[in-house]
Amino acid sequence: MSTHETLEHQEHAQHAAGHGSKNAALLIAVLAALLALVEVQAKHAEIQVEEDSVSAADTWSQYQGKSIRQAIAHDLQRLITTLDIPTAPDRLAVRQDLEKSLADDQQRYEKDPKDGKQAIARRARELESARDETLERAHGFDNASASLELGIVLATASAITASKMLIRLALGLGVAGVALAICAHIAPALAAF
Repeated sequence: MSTHETLEHQEHAQHAAGHGSKNAALLIAVLAALLALVEVQAKHAEIQVEEDSVSAADTWSQYQGKSIRQAIAHDLQRLITTLDIPTAPDRLAVRQDLEKSLADDQQRYEKDPKDGKQAIARRARELESARDETLERAHGFDNASASLELGIVLATASAITASKMLIRLALGLGVAGVALAICAHIAPALAAF
């Protein structure tokens, strides 16, 4: 091989390496932009998990308050029945009204469609379910972020080493990261592992 041919091959190799570096740089930029978007979604999901957790805890506290009031009404009603029955008609009427009021309170605390224990427990379970789904979504976005970050690392290494295999792996991890982010948004249980 002549010196001229050797120099020409080196020029072609440098040009190809430069072209590969440009592709790697472009891939790094795209993966970094996607990573930023996924990280924002992950942060939103984490904030929503916290909000749902606090709301569920508040709702269960309300349930506990209703349970305490119901228990107090029950105990007061039992206490009244242990007292002597008054002989005066007006006192008897007050006692009967109080017994009825306490019995009504117990029922209301348990079954009021808007504010009874059953309705409160249903709302708390819904909030917990929403929290759990959002937590899965956050985990899915975290997995997508990890995949994109690994893709960026491999694309950077491919720019340094001019390795086509590394850039292909980086591209594959980038595609996997995008797929995980889409799954995290649409079907969180599939992306959270």
